[in-house]
Amino acid sequence: MKKTIYSLFTIAAMAGAVSCQVDDVSEPTLTMMTEKSVYKVGEIVRFNFSGDADFVTFYSGVDNYNGGSVVGNVAASRYIYKDRGSEPGQAILSFNCRKDAANPQDNAELKLFLSTNFTSDMTMDAIHAADWIDITDRAKWPTEETKQGTNVGSGNIDLSEWNGQQIHVGLRYKAGTNGTQTGWTISSFTLKNTVPTDALPYTLWTNASYAKFGTMSDQLQENGTSPLYAWTLGTSLVCKGGDGSKAVESWAISSPIDPSQVTPDYGTVIKGYSDPVPAFYDYQYWKPGKFTATVVARNQTVWGEHETVQNIEIEIVEDTENTGN
Repeated sequence: MKKTIYSLFTIAAMAGAVSCQVDDVSEPTLTMMTEKSVYKVGEIVRFNFSGDADFVTFYSGVDNYNGGSVVGNVAASRYIYKDRGSEPGQAILSFNCRKDAANPQDNAELKLFLSTNFTSDMTMDAIHAADWIDITDRAKWPTEETKQGTNVGSGNIDLSEWNGQQIHVGLRYKAGTNGTQTGWTISSFTLKNTVPTDALPYTLWTNASYAKFGTMSDQLQENGTSPLYAWTLGTSLVCKGGDGSKAVESWAISSPIDPSQVTPDYGTVIKGYSDPVPAFYDYQYWKPGKFTATVVARNQTVWGEHETVQNIEIEIVEDTENTGN
């Protein structure tokens, strides 16, 4: 009996030890400081650290901008947007279109559609079951006067009215049996979202990756072959057409996307668990403005974690001494 009682006390003591270990995850003591609050464009800003933390992540506070010939495009790094996946802005679709014969519109029609309820099932039955909005007239296309092989820019096609919705964009090729079924080539097919919080737009997808598109033809569904009038997916989208022996309908449809999508901001991990705390971290800002630099310090064990967030306001001004002003 005494042995049993001893075991129960042992178990209770172990449970108490576990409880204490959970509480033993301490808060990080890391702090960040700079020597001053105003720096010049391109000047090294040294963020000095003291204290301790298991993990340290640094956010510069910059938006998505072009840093010039020195560094090129700079990715956004703002702590407040680390979990942001969308931002309503101006969503612009654009592409180039080339006709691959003198007058393909005589017997081969190309139209541009958009759907909010297509299921992504690339069968003709599913395509026909979806509701498609004809947005062909929002784009510029080759005309009878356009020289064969000449790219015509579509212009900016504003899709902002569908912000917050999952959409598919579809290109539908249709041709009859009254003549040669000549084709089309679509290149530089791009969707970009320009938001007020960032200097550069976010490129959502392009046709540079064929995985972004699917294709289906009524003839392909019928006989399981790959006729000329099925779309070829690659750096360009090509529908060559057929011999005119059969009427044809062929689609190239984009992957689903919310036009208001953006890429979340990311920080730079400057200390891992086994690394020493760095004495400092140097960063250069390549455009003027006011930025909120953030350091996130985190202690973590199997028992839990504690995190602290510290901000420093930095102002970057033009270097008038080196600009000739």
